[in-house]
Amino acid sequence: MPHWACHYYRLETHSTFVVGSWAFSVVDSTISLLIYSVLIAINLQSISAEKYRIMAATLTGIGHLSIGLLHAYRLLRPFTFEVFGYSWSYGASLREVMIVVPFGLFSLSVAWMLQPPLLNSRSQRGVRG
Repeated sequence: MPHWACHYYRLETHSTFVVGSWAFSVVDSTISLLIYSVLIAINLQSISAEKYRIMAATLTGIGHLSIGLLHAYRLLRPFTFEVFGYSWSYGASLREVMIVVPFGLFSLSVAWMLQPPLLNSRSQRGVRG
């Protein structure tokens, strides 16, 4: 939700959002809002619709892990990161790494745990036990 709100606020205030050499346009932020909105909707749907849980956890995990790893990379190889017209501090990037990487890994582990169990070898061979 915070990343969705970031793009919403940026659009409302006409402020900048820059990652490296990529200065997000209005279209870029609108697409980001749509992607985050779909992810939020899938997660909400997965509360009552079990069939969406693995997909929601997987997409959430990949998304958060990607954002966290981007910030980790920034700590190792500094590049411009500007939000609402202000430079994003390296301390803030470190906090992003500390929060969203574990959350992304947790989400992926939840997706893994939700996988149906593999058939045991006896049932695969047609042996009754």
